[in-house]
Amino acid sequence: MSKLKYHQAFTELTTLALLHLYSYIDRTSQFVPMKKRNEQLNKFLKAQKSLPRNEIIKKDIKVLIAQGRKGISLEKKLGELHKVNCEYGEKFTDADHLFVLLTYLYEAHGFESMLDDPNIEREKGIIYTDNELIDSCFSDEHVLSRPLPISIIMNEPERLVDIINGHGGMFLAEIVSIKPDDNCATILLRKI
Repeated sequence: MSKLKYHQAFTELTTLALLHLYSYIDRTSQFVPMKKRNEQLNKFLKAQKSLPRNEIIKKDIKVLIAQGRKGISLEKKLGELHKVNCEYGEKFTDADHLFVLLTYLYEAHGFESMLDDPNIEREKGIIYTDNELIDSCFSDEHVLSRPLPISIIMNEPERLVDIINGHGGMFLAEIVSIKPDDNCATILLRKI
């Protein structure tokens, strides 16, 4: 799944870089030549190079900066790379998108996820599902054919639902039930 992380980081970088440039252009009342556009993008890319989230694409950022210094239009290059990344992203399966969501929940909010094992007691704050559910909800082509139930023990499961629904991915979450004895919530992930 490192290709997926690479794709995510690079898509985010190209989007933010182009937004940065177009915001700069919008604030000026004059025409902005390519040299000035490259300067703006180079400044932005230099700042992005040191961010931990861009570690996986650090070499690519250095190459872009070097190309900008040589006079190659970074705006055009970033546009082309963004288009290629978007085409690659269209090939993602629903299972890939689920991986993206679970990675986001762990990295941004600390929600670990694991397969349920009836021989091990569930821990608070961990998202559980099991292989049988995954197999029955996903087709052989890794397409979500019916909502996937997940479980979590926590005091306010609405918080997890709000985080998932605010993620902007392809899933919508809703609480189906909450067991009052242990606060174990069952949440359905539906494909938008």
